[in-house]
Amino acid sequence: MSDYYKGICYEPFPKPYDPSTANNTCIFYGSDIAYDPIAPLWGKSYTSSTGSSCDKCRNDLQTLKDMGVNLIRLYDWDARNNHWNFMNKCSELGIKILAPVSNWWLTDGWKLPNKLDLVKGLIKSFLNLPLSFGTDYHPAIAGIIIGNEPGLNGISTQRCIEFTNLYATAEAQYGGGVKLTRIPLGHPVDFSLYGGKYPCWGFWQPLIDSKSQWFVDRLFLAPQTYNGADYLFKNAEGSGKGYVELTYQQFKKPILFTEIGQDRTKDGYLETVKGQLTGCRTYSQKNPGQLLGTCYFEFADKVWMQGTSEGSFGACSHTDTILCTVTYGGKDFTHWEVDCTGDTLSPDALTQNPVYDVLVKS
Repeated sequence: MSDYYKGICYEPFPKPYDPSTANNTCIFYGSDIAYDPIAPLWGKSYTSSTGSSCDKCRNDLQTLKDMGVNLIRLYDWDARNNHWNFMNKCSELGIKILAPVSNWWLTDGWKLPNKLDLVKGLIKSFLNLPLSFGTDYHPAIAGIIIGNEPGLNGISTQRCIEFTNLYATAEAQYGGGVKLTRIPLGHPVDFSLYGGKYPCWGFWQPLIDSKSQWFVDRLFLAPQTYNGADYLFKNAEGSGKGYVELTYQQFKKPILFTEIGQDRTKDGYLETVKGQLTGCRTYSQKNPGQLLGTCYFEFADKVWMQGTSEGSFGACSHTDTILCTVTYGGKDFTHWEVDCTGDTLSPDALTQNPVYDVLVKS
């Protein structure tokens, strides 16, 4: 992994995206932001199978590069989709990816009898070449993150252990003469106690105790917090030590915050974010290898709940200005068995919030 990651959480869908209805559409199905038909958001240009094109794409990846971002944390990834253009563009810009294994794999997907083969298919979609030509993980992928906030989504620590073993088994048995690099693995964890002394500790301890030959040596800790710098670096729970120091001393595993930030409805949110990001970078410089970086939550507000606390974390906000509209044909999609001809995507212009400059300067 990098000496220090200045990362960001990336899921900036425009209207009419809503996770509760996304799977009723073609373009938003699976909430997969990184596949080809979504290129009008993250890319510079795009032409659909109908000949419909967008010459005013939002070009988010270039914006992130200009902000100094060198890591993108994703949330969803449909293995049936083509992500190589996204991964190649990230490589071109010097941006790494935390590639996600969504909660579906730990819930509905876990019940399927052929889940080992399905996981091999997921791994295939992470590789450096399409179809069956891949020889290793794509160079843009810095690590694999499994699930998201298990405690808030009813997913047990034991299930996370079992799936992580399954994932590593699928890597080892991938076949075709391919020997995959054992890249880092993490589990984005909500900042709950899980029965431990400090947040997330009760989740991580069973993972470490499992002594799994498949993944424990590859593990990085991925807490998600909105706590301020005082708690993180000075005095967690009256201990006289910061959470980061205590956590590294306890587990001797590198830490990477897969979500950190504060929403704009809170008083003093800018100072909180400044303290978090400055504190993380300073601690990392003083303690190399302990804190790998941060993923600020998030690049843009949640378009379906703008103005709420949960929807107001973005460095950018959505506007009603439409940059273009792309009309798709059925050949553009690989995840639907129905005709998707006529589905559209309308990238919206984004406007910068005050936290944008804080991120650039951090």
